[in-house]
Amino acid sequence: MSFALLAGLNALALICLYLYFARRIDRRLAEEKLLDALQSQADRIVKELLQELNRVTDRNITLMEQKVDDVRKILDTADKRILLMRGRIEKEEAAGKLEERLRPGKPRREPPAARIAQTAEASPAAEEELPAGSHVMDLYRRGISPELIAKRLDVPAGEVELIISLQGHKRKNP
Repeated sequence: MSFALLAGLNALALICLYLYFARRIDRRLAEEKLLDALQSQADRIVKELLQELNRVTDRNITLMEQKVDDVRKILDTADKRILLMRGRIEKEEAAGKLEERLRPGKPRREPPAARIAQTAEASPAAEEELPAGSHVMDLYRRGISPELIAKRLDVPAGEVELIISLQGHKRKNP
């Protein structure tokens, strides 16, 4: 009988050990499954964030390229005006020299450069519209929200926010 008792206790101990180790293995597998699920979810979120970051970066680069093109156009216009003004100054100086030769005793009118500068300031064609960034920052400093600025200037709200953030004057939203 002691053999049967010993065999029964041995079988019971083996069953307990089996259940104990089976439970530990299940827990480990469950933990690994949970870790795998968390890892895959984290990978998906990172992938989505990278895609969104790429979209925003592409949009911002496009906006900056447009602004660079606008600046180039403004510089080209300024260069053309400078050349025109130089030509006008040369013509005025030549006319002034001719006038001095034709009327040697008469005092000369004011210098041509000063007259041209006055006419350039008075001419409406000389007044160039401020770049959109200047308008945006001017309105923003007056306390107008970026959304209203975008509507008023008929530009995308994202462009207005980009201009404000690039200028370093972005207000904190309450």
